[in-house]
Amino acid sequence: MKSVVGAVLLFISVQSWAQREVNDNTGWTLKDRIYTGGGLAMNGGTDAYGSRYFYFAVNPIVGYMVTPKFSVGTGLTWQRFAYTQPVKMNIDQYGVNPFMRYNFNQLFAYGEYSLINTPVFSGTGDRRNFDRLLLGLGYSQPIGSRSAINLMALYDVIYNNQERAFASPWVFRVFFTL
Repeated sequence: MKSVVGAVLLFISVQSWAQREVNDNTGWTLKDRIYTGGGLAMNGGTDAYGSRYFYFAVNPIVGYMVTPKFSVGTGLTWQRFAYTQPVKMNIDQYGVNPFMRYNFNQLFAYGEYSLINTPVFSGTGDRRNFDRLLLGLGYSQPIGSRSAINLMALYDVIYNNQERAFASPWVFRVFFTL
């Protein structure tokens, strides 16, 4: 019985420690409203065509809390695919991702428009923009008074299977906010 009570108290104390307190009487400062975060990604192996590759991405974000539950912001994306076999080649993609988020305690609704610029494989050096409209849900686990780890499942509602710019309309993310 003591271990159950201890576990419940620990859970409650972690949850209360992790909540950001907002005093509506004094208002928020700009520092209270702005948050940053993002993610890093690395992957490597052999793709579906038998080509060996290494993948690296940097995705910083900055957000502004309009209300305690609603925020807007933008993210930047830079990705590099480095292929080594059968042809040595680097593909750099970059983009911008404005987003909106509405919190329901630790769950949140999320919407993002993503514009990615990538090379066109025509030998001319041309580049092309691809866009996505990602909508979905997420879960945020607070880590301290201003930080959290976030998990999201998003669906691209304008996905076009004919373009094959993206392998799937589904996007799953894990990222941190500070």
